[in-house]
Amino acid sequence: MSYGAQAQQMYDRSGSYIGRYDNGKVYDHSGSYQGYMMNDKFYDRSGSYKGYVNNDKFYDNSGSYKGYVNNNKFYDRSGSYLGYVQNGRVYDRSGSYIGRYSNVPLVIVAMVYFYGVYPLR
Repeated sequence: MSYGAQAQQMYDRSGSYIGRYDNGKVYDHSGSYQGYMMNDKFYDRSGSYKGYVNNDKFYDNSGSYKGYVNNNKFYDRSGSYLGYVQNGRVYDRSGSYIGRYSNVPLVIVAMVYFYGVYPLR
């Protein structure tokens, strides 16, 4: 997974701006700081530890397995399909378009659109 450092934007299904990723930090549509990622670990806006990613597998703050990504397809802890990303667009399990992003690291896309760590939507 790529962890780019430039400010990049995310949008919902209607094209409305929902937030951005900038130098490891996540901001919502109004510019309010929502949290950050450092060393593959996620934190909320108050600095509370929310979880981590290791080998394309996602874990919550207690170390419980949340799901994984394989070939840009996301799955929950039981292996149920959640959705996928393709060409900067995000789709849910039924193939419906749910948003888009521009050069945001895939791990942040997962935390926003599939695992709810950063509830920008």
